[in-house]
Amino acid sequence: MGLHSATWRIHASAVDDLNLLEDSLRWLTGDDCNLTVEKDKSWHGSEQTVLEATTKRKKAALKALARLGDEVLEGLLDEGVSRRIDDEKVMHVRIRLSNLVRGEIVIISEDDAVSVAKGQFKIESYPGSEPSDVITETILSMLNS
Repeated sequence: MGLHSATWRIHASAVDDLNLLEDSLRWLTGDDCNLTVEKDKSWHGSEQTVLEATTKRKKAALKALARLGDEVLEGLLDEGVSRRIDDEKVMHVRIRLSNLVRGEIVIISEDDAVSVAKGQFKIESYPGSEPSDVITETILSMLNS
């Protein structure tokens, strides 16, 4: 067991460097990702672009999670992954965008008012197994390899 898919999403303003953000998402998700760029208007009416990198291959999704790095993965385990998992068996992670474009991963809390990249990891969990146990075992195996 492990992951079904991984998705990273960034909401960029009209003044953001889209090429830099695209490169950052490709680095974070891996070369085997489907990158979409959608221009739209924000809730307040200003122009925004939504960049989304998705991989639906299990091995690529595991690599995308591993790319967070040992220190971040250990931090996720220390704080308890169950609080990050929704009813759809998806683990949510937010990282600071200003660090991501420098190739650094910094997890932020939900109440930080900074630009973020939002990650979603669909956990491969079946009846009889708890999603938090599956992702914990997955992360521990990454850390021990």
